[in-house]
Amino acid sequence: MINIVPKPYYIMEKSGVKVLDKNSAVSADERLKDCICAFSDTFDFIGEKNYSFDGKNIDKSDVIIVYDKSVADEGYNIDCTEDCLKISVSGFAGLLYAAMSIKQTVFFQLQGSDKVIKVPCMDIQDKPRYGYRGVQLDESRHFFGEDNVKRLLNLMAFYKLNRLHWHLTDDQGWRIEIKKYPLLTEIGSKRKDTNIHGWHSTDMTGEPYSGYYTQEQIKDIVEYAKKLNITIIPEIDMPAHFAAAMAAYNWLGCREIPCEVHWFFGGRVPLFMGWRDWNRSACAGKESTYEFIFNVIDEITELFPAEFFHIGGDEAPKDEWKKCPNCQKKMKENGLKNVEELQGYFNNRIAEHLEKKGKRLIVWNEALKAGNLDMSVVGQYWTPKNDPNVKKEFKKGRDMIISKHQAFYFDMCYCQYPLSQTYKFEPTDSIVPNGCEDNVLGLEGHCWSEWIADVDKLDMQLFPRALALSEDAWSCKYDKNIADFYARLPYQERMLDCLGVNYAEPEIADPKGTLHRKHEVQKWMMSDQDREYRRNKELKLKKCKS
Repeated sequence: MINIVPKPYYIMEKSGVKVLDKNSAVSADERLKDCICAFSDTFDFIGEKNYSFDGKNIDKSDVIIVYDKSVADEGYNIDCTEDCLKISVSGFAGLLYAAMSIKQTVFFQLQGSDKVIKVPCMDIQDKPRYGYRGVQLDESRHFFGEDNVKRLLNLMAFYKLNRLHWHLTDDQGWRIEIKKYPLLTEIGSKRKDTNIHGWHSTDMTGEPYSGYYTQEQIKDIVEYAKKLNITIIPEIDMPAHFAAAMAAYNWLGCREIPCEVHWFFGGRVPLFMGWRDWNRSACAGKESTYEFIFNVIDEITELFPAEFFHIGGDEAPKDEWKKCPNCQKKMKENGLKNVEELQGYFNNRIAEHLEKKGKRLIVWNEALKAGNLDMSVVGQYWTPKNDPNVKKEFKKGRDMIISKHQAFYFDMCYCQYPLSQTYKFEPTDSIVPNGCEDNVLGLEGHCWSEWIADVDKLDMQLFPRALALSEDAWSCKYDKNIADFYARLPYQERMLDCLGVNYAEPEIADPKGTLHRKHEVQKWMMSDQDREYRRNKELKLKKCKS
């Protein structure tokens, strides 16, 4: 069985193999010369001297790479016979994904020192269902660093995921250098402690925590991602989840009171700690707030060529806005009926600023409540409960990204959201109204890092869920088959083992027993977010010994 995730649009296995080695000749269309690295970097045992672009030796070539403008963007066709491996693409992305599909079929052959590979004879015609296939990484709560981000990018490309949504700021830390506002990293990147043991716990590590990326590091990561056909979308949270910024510059709030970078992750901070102002929104009435935001955006957009910019916009308390004279004045000046419309105004100001830079704003679905949000703004649906505003906005023609909590919140325990639940998700079944599927830009899986302190835990929460996500976002919905997916999964797990990825073992990824699952979810929610992680380590140790 030819084993590829995500499953190609069309695949037919034929008898025989095509042998490739260091002497194999590769002929490519001149128009693809600048793209050839998408193939050559994967199959680097074929020497540079073996490539030709003039078409003279095409009959003698072992690999022929053809430019075909009829092939969909990011799509590819493979026709492999015993005589020749033919790849047809319209650009870099398609060639990269063709290489990744071939790589999956010969993965273990590539691990040896004797670089002779036998590509199975096959026909593949492939293209993605959605153009946006994303993973979100939260580095505000826990900071993973440049090497680990690049490692994640490599894994994403392997499974044809093409957007990294990078959550760089929140109440618990500001992780990106802004030269105009140095206190954002001097103060905002540091917290004095870190909450552990769950949403309702007051337990702490007792250790300070810090970390941020310089602009040079950001540029390096963005360039690295580009070579993997991955666009990185920055998220700078506002108006809420803004405490790290207000700790650095307290004039950003309605009340200009001192505050600290928060060390609690839960929804409530115990009052005996004397911490009542932990969740406040930036002042939407002061022009100085907008000046600050636009200056920050200007620096960040220079670093990220992405077509989108995310500001969150979720969970924004507005009690202070109701009392703030600046906010009330702004509402009166602009004919805004309520504070929800004030947030719409706030978002529209940012959207207008981004539009001048050729970019579109993304907000979480709570921000759709305003009713006055510009139609250029993209909504991202995450909430566990159905949001009637989402269907309304779809019918108005708004573009949306689907990140439904029950399917794509990978930071949650598997007992709550098992792998099968991710794979079976279909946006058109319950979220997207008839006739609105073209407004679904794509799907995105999330890893919020409150309870994920290192890359080993991150691996387990992401994998194999990311494989299910890739198939949800890439494969035709009529071709998805969970039994077939599970049949391909053991081979994929062996590859992940080889890549050093700490994926969730099958017993963890798809736990059995309703009562068992309910008990584990309760334990996870209340106090112990590492239960599955510890059990997974035990299972891996047992597997190694057997």
